[in-house]
Amino acid sequence: MRTSRALLPLLLLMALAGPAMAQLRSVELYAPRPFGYLIGDTIRHTVEIALDAPFTLEPASLPQPRPVDYWLDLRAVDLRDEGVSDGVQRYRLELTYQSFYAALEPKRLEIPGFTLYARDGEGRVPVAVPPWSFLMSPLREIVSTEQGAVMTLRPDIAPRPIPTNGTTRGLLAGGLAALAGLLLIAWQMGWGPLGQRRGRPFARAARQVRAAMDPRRDRSHSLATRRAVSSDTLASSSTSLHSSSGYEAALQALHRAFDATAGQGVFAEDLPGFFAGHSAFRAAEAEIRRLFEASRRAFFGGDVLDAQRFFPPSELAALAGRLRAIERGSA
Repeated sequence: MRTSRALLPLLLLMALAGPAMAQLRSVELYAPRPFGYLIGDTIRHTVEIALDAPFTLEPASLPQPRPVDYWLDLRAVDLRDEGVSDGVQRYRLELTYQSFYAALEPKRLEIPGFTLYARDGEGRVPVAVPPWSFLMSPLREIVSTEQGAVMTLRPDIAPRPIPTNGTTRGLLAGGLAALAGLLLIAWQMGWGPLGQRRGRPFARAARQVRAAMDPRRDRSHSLATRRAVSSDTLASSSTSLHSSSGYEAALQALHRAFDATAGQGVFAEDLPGFFAGHSAFRAAEAEIRRLFEASRRAFFGGDVLDAQRFFPPSELAALAGRLRAIERGSA
């Protein structure tokens, strides 16, 4: 009676294990040579698994590339489904390990086994992949017993020049493009000698007006002129008066610009025709008419100071800049 009670759990276990073993046909591990490995070598295992269909391996039970031990990494895992044949589901599992064990003498190591799982609906069976052992070899002897042969060091490798032709051509092309852009802007703005070109008379006149209005120009004449102006007149004016010659030169420069723009002499009575032919300048029509009236007072009336009070030098210089802007289309 006691013997029957002891055998009952074993019989139950065998009854449960029997179907599981029937579902797992085989697990075969193919490994390379089990010796002669050095630090850094890779070891490739192939595991062939046969299951009773329709059991299939659970992908989640596959090992993932990871450090397995301080000296062993699992570098790659590849599972291939080879299909069902004669009611048997077959798999090929490729595993690549890399050993970093620095052996001082030949030493046997073991790659541990692991367990996969196969499932068919509610049924689930383990698939155990066995461990595998091999011998690691040292790179060199622990203590050198004799002096090795003296080796002649090779000369240093001469540095190879880095090709810079492409970079040089790119920089040259970029520099030329930047220069072309700068010249185009200078041409448009009338900067420097480009302002001397034909078709930009007001750009040239603006520079001449600025030079004529330079306070260092004809300083002695300017001081004499300032003394001639009464203190009451100066107090009533918001702008300082300039030397007569500089003011007249500025007026003449602007009149030459009007003449060059119109292609003929322009007087006050010609302004309607000028605006008809150059409508952009209508934006400054009031200031232009004041300019012509100041010129009349200065050149025909002979009273430069009166002309300056009527059209102060600061406004004259501002008009020159505005006409230049209108000419280049930026106003």
